[in-house]
Amino acid sequence: MGRSRLGVLTALALTLAGRAGAAEITDVASRTAGKPFDLRVTLRWDRLQEHAQITREVPLPVTPENPVGAITNGDDLRYGRTVNTVVPRVAMGITEDLEVHFEWPYVLGDDRVWRYGSSPSSSPPTIDTNEINANGTYCTPDGTRPVTPCPLFPVAPETTVYHGGKAGDLKAGLAWGIFDDKLDPTKPFWLLGLDITFPTAARYDPVAGRDLSSTLWISPHSVPGSPAAVGEKVWRWDLYTVLSKRFGPIDPYVKAHVTLVTKSSSTYSNCEHAAELAGRPSGNGWLAEMNSNAVAGCAAEGRDADARLPWIAGITFGTELVPYENPSEQQRVAVDFRVFADYTSSQRFYNELTDANGKLNWTEDYLTMGGYLGVYLRASQFVSLQGTASLSTATPHWLTGEHGSPATNANYDLRYDAPGRRFRISEVANFGMSFAGVLTF
Repeated sequence: MGRSRLGVLTALALTLAGRAGAAEITDVASRTAGKPFDLRVTLRWDRLQEHAQITREVPLPVTPENPVGAITNGDDLRYGRTVNTVVPRVAMGITEDLEVHFEWPYVLGDDRVWRYGSSPSSSPPTIDTNEINANGTYCTPDGTRPVTPCPLFPVAPETTVYHGGKAGDLKAGLAWGIFDDKLDPTKPFWLLGLDITFPTAARYDPVAGRDLSSTLWISPHSVPGSPAAVGEKVWRWDLYTVLSKRFGPIDPYVKAHVTLVTKSSSTYSNCEHAAELAGRPSGNGWLAEMNSNAVAGCAAEGRDADARLPWIAGITFGTELVPYENPSEQQRVAVDFRVFADYTSSQRFYNELTDANGKLNWTEDYLTMGGYLGVYLRASQFVSLQGTASLSTATPHWLTGEHGSPATNANYDLRYDAPGRRFRISEVANFGMSFAGVLTF
């Protein structure tokens, strides 16, 4: 019996000793002399859930104990987002360890919801009791204090803005295995890739369709039957590299990437609705002079008043464990563990407050950190199944806070950007999961 067990263990060790299959993160469609055709068709379902707290600075009144005043956090909002996407993907080997791939997602739904927390820090909330316009004057035609407030945006009891039911942006890319440790065991597997996201999806305009005559600055997409578009109309250039080295059943790897975002000819700008944003919320009439000043400011600043796009850089460390592998039958079971961190630069772009206030807001730079678990099952050379889950958080950061003043920055809005009125996001929790089936020809 002992000799039999030893034989089984020896056979298993020999099976796992070589690199019979690359780690999933470095797997590349490859066309070789022994395999002149390699086509992989994937259908994937992605789901993302984001939950966070959004607070607003609230000035404290001057008192004998506090003669200079102070600022505290208030207006606690609970924010949630749920995204469901179906992603077809095609990868084809061009030559040895070089593939071209395409994917075009269809966004089933992308719903963003916000409400007050169980115990708002400021009571009544300053979002509801706002009385000023973008330049700080009262929101009435004659500049007198309004009889009724001009809420910044609707909150209670709960507000949802729906997106989706539309195709997303097309992505295309190349992945090249520069070194292959199957061919040269002295080197790691080195992958270099470039993905380009094209601005093909219909653009989301956060102001279009809002009722400007109402005191409620409510989105027309706050009803399920009228979802908004999902496109941001920007180009994304994602350059990445991965190094991995198989040691028996263990395949550790490291990945680094940088993503650059550039404008297209139809990237959205707040200046497209400068007049509406400057006079909102008024409810009691429009301040024509203020609106014309906002338009003039956009004209004077030119491209400086447009969107400011972010850049992203990140690193991932992971290990793939292969508890079972049968190269002759091309069967494989792998479990993938990884941790990652991404830095996102400051920007004037869509963020968690855009659906509520209808603006591209200035967002402070932040760091996203998380973990990832993947399970990959290859039943044969033709069929594979994949399932992944990730959990991440982001460092607290400002969601508003333009620099300057209304006189020097056409995007500056005293309701959101002045110290004592800014919005901040914290307690961010992102949960993602994905399931995919792959057919290989």
